[in-house]
Amino acid sequence: MAVEVVQFLVRKFVDSLTEEAVVAAELPFSAQFHDMRGELEKAAVSPANADELRECLYELNDLLAECRMLTNRPNRRRFFTQPDAWRFSKTKKRVAAVRRRVLQCVGNNSDGNAAASEEDGAAVTAGLDRWTTSWLERSRIHGFDQQLTELESMAFRDCGAGRLNGVGIFGMGGSGKTALAQLLFSSPRARGRFFPRIWMCMSRTACAGADRRKEVLQGILMALGNEEDAILSMDGSNSLAELVVAVHEQLKGKRYLIVFDDVWHVNRWYADVVGGHQAPQRADDWSERLAFGLPKDRGGLVIVTSRLEQAAEAMVGKSCLHRVRPLTDTESCWEIFMDALSQEKGTVDLATVNSMKQEILQTCGGLPLAAKTMGDILARSSFSSPASTSTSQELIHQE
Repeated sequence: MAVEVVQFLVRKFVDSLTEEAVVAAELPFSAQFHDMRGELEKAAVSPANADELRECLYELNDLLAECRMLTNRPNRRRFFTQPDAWRFSKTKKRVAAVRRRVLQCVGNNSDGNAAASEEDGAAVTAGLDRWTTSWLERSRIHGFDQQLTELESMAFRDCGAGRLNGVGIFGMGGSGKTALAQLLFSSPRARGRFFPRIWMCMSRTACAGADRRKEVLQGILMALGNEEDAILSMDGSNSLAELVVAVHEQLKGKRYLIVFDDVWHVNRWYADVVGGHQAPQRADDWSERLAFGLPKDRGGLVIVTSRLEQAAEAMVGKSCLHRVRPLTDTESCWEIFMDALSQEKGTVDLATVNSMKQEILQTCGGLPLAAKTMGDILARSSFSSPASTSTSQELIHQE
């Protein structure tokens, strides 16, 4: 059934482009989106390329939604604020990367030019990045009240001067780690206590040849409102140390909150970011740890999310960890599923959907992302007659 799921996702992408109300010229990367649409519509989907295409299409649909959101921002005529400019730059790389992957999947990269335009540049990646932001729609998040209370108790227990609190959120993919971090990041207590608040998505893969450590530091500086040209000018032989010092100076004297979402790195540079490290004595030593860039003089909070318990523990310590549990409240999963289902404009046969409730919930296994994905898929399936039920059942079993 993998082929059927890919075909559904292709239809979803094509329909989204067709329904796009924004003038094509105003939608960022419109030409690339329509180029991929053309390739996907004529592509031969088979079990050999279905899994890879499915991952590409999940990313592609997310990218289109993000570009529509950026286009609809009130300040779009000035285009972007400083943080939005950084996001635009990152989105550009993601579009280039997913375009290359799509073309590879459909076999249209034989001459090199088809796989990468001049805009692709260094955006060739070994895999797709999962991109997240601090934005959330609170009304569509269900079932996390108890876990959020536990996290708030841990995060806000002592944010006094001279120490940096840390919270590590870990668990299996799709369990809601990012949603919990978003809830904590945007909570009234966090908004009232911390400034600035910075969200850093830690990509699983980086652009070929790029230093991920520099990208993290550059992202923090951009979120703090620094000019991109000034940030990128720090490219000398000791640029990593310069960036760490710059971040330290920008955060010094501030009670800040930083989220490092989706961490995949376990190494010394990321280790013990909340520890009481003394500032390095030698200029070259600043490059040795991310922790040197995070001053503790006013207190603050670092939130880490990761599928890897050891990654979260290495950054914030064993006593500061929270394992995200699958939702035991089945009604919360059902609400997530129904929210996703209701986003589509078509008519849904609720009687058919309700008759499949127990099977849907069992398939979700308490994972919010699974519930949302199934709602997205079934929303585009036909429920107009009993004959359609078998198709819907097949899609459920695929997930």
